[in-house]
Amino acid sequence: MALTQVTALAGADLEPVDGTVVIEGGRIAAAGAVPVPAGAREVPLPGCTVLPGLVDTHVHLGAPDGRGPLAPVRALVGHLRFQPGRRRAFLAHGVTTVCSLGDENTWVHDLRRRTAEGALRGPRVRIAGPLFTAPGGHPVATVGASPDEDWVRVPRSPDQAREQVLALAGGEDPVDAVKVVQDRGDPARRPLEPIAPPVLTAIADEAHRHGVPVVAHWGTLTDLAELLEAGVDHLQHLEPRGPLAGWPSGLLEAAVARGVTLAPTLAVTEALLDADTARTLRRRVLEFHEAGGTVLAGSDSGMPAVRPGAGLVREIGLLAACGLGPREALAAATTGPARTLGAGAALVPGAPADLLAVRGDPGTEPDSLHQVALVLRDGRPVVRPGRR
Repeated sequence: MALTQVTALAGADLEPVDGTVVIEGGRIAAAGAVPVPAGAREVPLPGCTVLPGLVDTHVHLGAPDGRGPLAPVRALVGHLRFQPGRRRAFLAHGVTTVCSLGDENTWVHDLRRRTAEGALRGPRVRIAGPLFTAPGGHPVATVGASPDEDWVRVPRSPDQAREQVLALAGGEDPVDAVKVVQDRGDPARRPLEPIAPPVLTAIADEAHRHGVPVVAHWGTLTDLAELLEAGVDHLQHLEPRGPLAGWPSGLLEAAVARGVTLAPTLAVTEALLDADTARTLRRRVLEFHEAGGTVLAGSDSGMPAVRPGAGLVREIGLLAACGLGPREALAAATTGPARTLGAGAALVPGAPADLLAVRGDPGTEPDSLHQVALVLRDGRPVVRPGRR
């Protein structure tokens, strides 16, 4: 296949290149001023920009969908059918890779295998499986998750933590990441129990021993300091309980120096915050970026009011509004995850042809991400508006 008359955002810097994108065997063969190979199917897309498929670095594929009297029925059907509506919605918005952070372990392994084999149509799925928390932590003390449920792990000692991580990160079908919840909650309204530092360190150490990164949900600056001490790799969320008054001296620099990334998930918190608080948190995101930190785009889809696919497009717009700029915000959902998480890939020869074509230039106009013209997964069209 040859996508012609396009501007391609190519390479690690999303550099615009006019011409043609050639796809062969499910991978990118060439991009730029190159001829259309003999026998190739030509797809003219005048006025369109082709970029790497989007990566949502924070979703919950197994979370219940919606509320109301029919919600339990929808949740059961979605569980049994591996969330077909969500998979379609991600693809429809150009999201070709998702990182699911906290799901029933057996179920999400099965989902990842079926999508990888092509038995289910949807984005590539990277998984953390169950999340690690404390006996009185989130989600045990917040939504009533039982410690013996398959989507949580509640280690009570460093040795037990290592055993539980080994079961997930070792073997023939390991998870792609290990997720920890280190969150003290709100001391005035609902205090929560954090993971004890020796247990937290054991989790991170055992995950790294198997080459698996550690992703961390956090709330307060004390939580953040403990996570950095334990050696986590990726931070999720940015809340008023954190650096609302500013990043403490040395803490931001330490995180950036270690290459720790931040996915602030603004799309899930913006509806809950007043304008001044939201503006302050956006400034903290910009400070992290200006200090040299890598900001990633994650929507927290699966949570109320954050729709699959649409939530990530909204998150990209919010990151641009932080002051990152449209191209840097795009990188947070494309080349940034590819470089730091191994999720997705830049538009370069040899990379999988997971591509999104939109009308306009998202490198200067973020709203053009809403104008989807074509989505490819492994070089095959999975979304083309107006066509079956």
